[in-house]
Amino acid sequence: MFQKGILSLMALFLMLFSGCAELNYDKLASYLEEKPQKVYKSDKDVLMFILDGSGSMMERDGSGKVKIVAAKDMLKDISSQLDSNKTNVGLISFNDGCHSTELLIEPSNNDFDHVVTVSSAISPSGKTPLAASIRKAGDVLKSIDKKVNIIIISDGVETCGGNPVAEAKRLKSKYGIDAHIYVIGYSVDGSTKRALERLAQAGGGSYYSADDSVALDKIITTITDELDIKADNWEGNTFKFKINFDSGSAKLKKEYYPQVKQLATYLKKTGYAAELQGHTDSSGPKKANQRLSQKRAQSVVDKLVEYGVDKDKVYAVGFGELAPIATNKTKEGRFENRRVEAHIIKNGKMDISYINQANAKNVVNVKYADNNSFIGYYKVLDPYRSYDEYHVWMELYANERGYFSEYDNNRKLTKRGEESLAWDYSRTKHIISLDYSDHNKKPGWAEFTGRVSGNTNDFRLTGHWGNGKSGTVVMIRITQEELECMKKNGKFVNGTCSR
Repeated sequence: MFQKGILSLMALFLMLFSGCAELNYDKLASYLEEKPQKVYKSDKDVLMFILDGSGSMMERDGSGKVKIVAAKDMLKDISSQLDSNKTNVGLISFNDGCHSTELLIEPSNNDFDHVVTVSSAISPSGKTPLAASIRKAGDVLKSIDKKVNIIIISDGVETCGGNPVAEAKRLKSKYGIDAHIYVIGYSVDGSTKRALERLAQAGGGSYYSADDSVALDKIITTITDELDIKADNWEGNTFKFKINFDSGSAKLKKEYYPQVKQLATYLKKTGYAAELQGHTDSSGPKKANQRLSQKRAQSVVDKLVEYGVDKDKVYAVGFGELAPIATNKTKEGRFENRRVEAHIIKNGKMDISYINQANAKNVVNVKYADNNSFIGYYKVLDPYRSYDEYHVWMELYANERGYFSEYDNNRKLTKRGEESLAWDYSRTKHIISLDYSDHNKKPGWAEFTGRVSGNTNDFRLTGHWGNGKSGTVVMIRITQEELECMKKNGKFVNGTCSR
């Protein structure tokens, strides 16, 4: 009683001499008693983001993109894919010192556009109070009786004296939340990686390393796919309309318009581009099927443009019967194969692994090949030098563009590990032209035009470089696993990547 009386007198003294004209008893009570914390509820599972807003997030990642910009783009992207019937989203961030942790989005939120608006205002500065952010998440989520998945995106360790691992354990044990903490170390060094790995382990989740914005996107896509919280049309970075066509027809039925409009909204919101891929079943001649698949893809492109999508952001590619998703031996399977899919292009790139696999299975003599036959991943070798002395990896896309990285004595010659590539195939002359000269000081030196011999999985180009010298290039189709190994400057031998 005595202690409480002293505190009351002190509080009264402060209020009387603070310029207040009259005594506010409600305000006085707030000094004497702890305010009750707000109780948060959610009618469905929650995805809670903890976004690092410390000063180092203004630095650039391995691809040259500012990290906080990449993180905001990721939030815009994934918020446009989530299903409001499956999940709510919350957001916690800090960006102004050790006491700046703030709940920006309550976990009852399913207005995903609000997530984009709020996150866009984050301006990184200050230190990294990771422990305080995890404690805040625990306080917010403790009354929620649904599953909770927390994704932490950070490029550093705790710098405010807290213990993130202890807070993660506290969240798991004290509150009894059915929660998992997924930690993404964004462009971090070895010691930071180990610290964040311990944090993920304490939170019953998983750790992921993202060296750049492309890797960050892949990780978020993987996590949200596994959690099954995206709209049903989304599979990875592919929007599957579930649009199907009558046999021999390219007419887009009205019942599919709402799905096209949904994609149009996504593309306009994110600014991304899309390759619309048309497919057929195996009925009829292959050449006719290829033309029909192109028309099917174009019908969707036309509708997207009608809905306000920039015509330069979408284009149609017909793959004919190359890549079925079901058997062509049944009526139901053939119906599934008569489809169009939208493959999203982010930073000029998209996942072409399944087209690469389809092309690998359907080996085509170059005499009968077209541009679509070469789409995929390739290892490029010089027949007169060893792999260690010289090699290149290439990704060839359907729009006659691609990416590459060149290595000389296992040293990257490209500026940032990969650069853009232009290519073209003449099926009448059986000639491929490659232009991967962006990084050279001498313009055109790395342009190569050569006649093709072999098949679309394993062939030689015999021709001339841009400087007039004759040469030979060997191109071998590879799997996505080998491509990823080469990107890490490794060698893929007997199904294993060694460095």
